[in-house]
Amino acid sequence: MTAENSVLAGTLGERSGTSALPSGRQSVRGLDFGRVFAIGFGMFAISAAWAIYNAYVPLKLKDLALPTMVVGLIMGIDNVCALTIQPLFGILSDSVRTRWGRRLPFAMFIAPICAVALFVVGISQGVAITVLSVVVYAVLMAMWRAPVVALMPDVTPSAQRSKANGIINLMGSIGAVTALVGASLLLKRCGMAAAFAAGAVIIAIAIVALVTMVKEPAEFRRGSCQDVPRVRPWKRFKEAIVPRLHLKSDERRSFVLIMLVIFLYTIGINSLETYFTLYATHDLHIRASSATSALAFYAAGSIVFAVFAGIIAMHIGRKATMSVGLGIAVIAFLPMPWIGSRELIIPAALLFGIVLTLVFVNALPWIAELGGAEHTGTMTAYYYLATSAGAVISPVLFGAIEEWTGEYRWIFLYAAVFFMMALSCMPFIRHGEARRTVSVAG
Repeated sequence: MTAENSVLAGTLGERSGTSALPSGRQSVRGLDFGRVFAIGFGMFAISAAWAIYNAYVPLKLKDLALPTMVVGLIMGIDNVCALTIQPLFGILSDSVRTRWGRRLPFAMFIAPICAVALFVVGISQGVAITVLSVVVYAVLMAMWRAPVVALMPDVTPSAQRSKANGIINLMGSIGAVTALVGASLLLKRCGMAAAFAAGAVIIAIAIVALVTMVKEPAEFRRGSCQDVPRVRPWKRFKEAIVPRLHLKSDERRSFVLIMLVIFLYTIGINSLETYFTLYATHDLHIRASSATSALAFYAAGSIVFAVFAGIIAMHIGRKATMSVGLGIAVIAFLPMPWIGSRELIIPAALLFGIVLTLVFVNALPWIAELGGAEHTGTMTAYYYLATSAGAVISPVLFGAIEEWTGEYRWIFLYAAVFFMMALSCMPFIRHGEARRTVSVAG
């Protein structure tokens, strides 16, 4: 029995209330750390690219004398693509079969063009070319991100997915820190174009490592095409907007609430990711290079706690772990508009990275639990529908608040309010915890 079929058997067995495996000695399946770390190279590239994008694109657009609300609209373009294109390609990848598998080809052929687009964003001098490059970059990133992220649930048993996602997020955080620290040094010495060029190089190197080190299971490579149903991608995408899942009523209620929680906390987190460097430079009068270095401590917090966040969830549950993270974030964020300072910004960024890791490390495994092993791409698409919808709304919404108040410090109060709203949904969610996944031994 393959890894993927073993996961599916355990899932089906629990749903039906009977064993999906033949009689015999059974044991809990372990985690393939080598494969998980290899998949982490994809997240390394994604996180590195987005770290540079979120840190420097707002600064570049401001240098072009664009109003904050327009900056928010442009920064929301990638989120619109993530809301539309990204889920479609996540769903589509479930039904793709090539000689390399069903997920890897999206990274192999699309990511290199993304690297070129990011480089052009850095060297362009006019508004039109800059915005066009941002659009191309956003569209292409949306086409390969969900398939790469869906690799993890493909090859990981249910009970181990939080731990695996912690390792992958660790790799992503290392990518973000590497990108931000390196880009900060390049910004000081060579200018902003060099920082974007570094992001492009990181994408290229990390994707080469991913494709070289990861081999998809045989059933997902060409040769099993006869077992794959023909699908109409647009029809599948419409089904993602209005989910048609074979769930009981209480499971469906949990699904909707999980989507709502992810949507709400994303609105809060996205405001920090989009406007943090502007908060540091505008409100605290910190140099752009120093602001980026401070942002690196946010990613460093994720490095410190990424794996622990998954381990904690294995002991106390995903919902409880995420609730703790959101609760601590609310307490920490509420006073920040009044006590924020140059001296406090680095320890605060480190703390925020740690507590928010408790949330996003467990969110994808949480929602993926309601799908089967053959539909991890679809469930990943649902996850990105929720995150992308929040990310589309947040830059424009807070941009309007900043235009009204004239200050960026309110991002912390703004985030805390949405975290509290997400917390209020938690008591009503009854499903999404890890299942005991078993395989036949002997």
